[in-house]
Amino acid sequence: MKSLKNHLSFIIPLFVLLFSIQFSTMLDRGIKRYETHLTGEYTIVIVSKLPLDQKSIKKIVPSTKTVEEIKKDKYIEKLKSDITKADLAYLRANLPKFYTLKLNALPDAKTLKQISAKLTKIKGVTKVETFKKTFNKFHQFLKMSKMASIFFTIFIFLIAFMLIIKQIEIWSLEHNRRMYIMGLFGAPFWMKSASLYKSVIMDALIAAVLVAIVFLLLPNIANLGSIKTDLGIDLNNFNFIADVFKLIVIALLISIVSVTTIILKQKNS
Repeated sequence: MKSLKNHLSFIIPLFVLLFSIQFSTMLDRGIKRYETHLTGEYTIVIVSKLPLDQKSIKKIVPSTKTVEEIKKDKYIEKLKSDITKADLAYLRANLPKFYTLKLNALPDAKTLKQISAKLTKIKGVTKVETFKKTFNKFHQFLKMSKMASIFFTIFIFLIAFMLIIKQIEIWSLEHNRRMYIMGLFGAPFWMKSASLYKSVIMDALIAAVLVAIVFLLLPNIANLGSIKTDLGIDLNNFNFIADVFKLIVIALLISIVSVTTIILKQKNS
């Protein structure tokens, strides 16, 4: 019973640590996909009295992806029944040209302001609509999500790591007499510590597998589909092979480094 309790005391904090890392990874992955989607959807509208072309705009705004003219004829045609032919002809002759501009990457608020200022200086341009208010809300949301994810992961990592270190110290003290006797008979470092390393490696593998199982079942437990529908962020992005391998490597690395540090610390004290 005591042995089970000791193992759980190691597995649980390691599980929480790995869970926080994986959740943060998936959240970051989802946000990046959302940013890519938002970049494709986000459009700047330019109103100009003179024709514009993509090549000249790209010189001024290097992050330009496409520049397309909005065909105004179909909108003017809708007014046929409401205005006279003379007014219709006047509209065609005097209505400015409208262009949509798309960027290669999602800009921050400062960059967006600079882009707007550059476009406004182009000869013939009368207005640039960046939909700044709406865009800034989205950008702040993404920024806050990333910061919260990083803060959450660091906080959980520190707490869980301290619990792991404490448990390894307890195990090390329990194995201390046996290791001392083996040392008297000239046993090498790896042999004296083999039992301790074996325990943490097994527990690390169990913790990693448990986290993988939770994230495999998560789409059925939590309604991740509604999050994607409501916010456009896809959190159901667990890559089984790559993520499980990463979890196992992190678990083993943390466990082995922790054990080695504690053993060497006790050896030198």
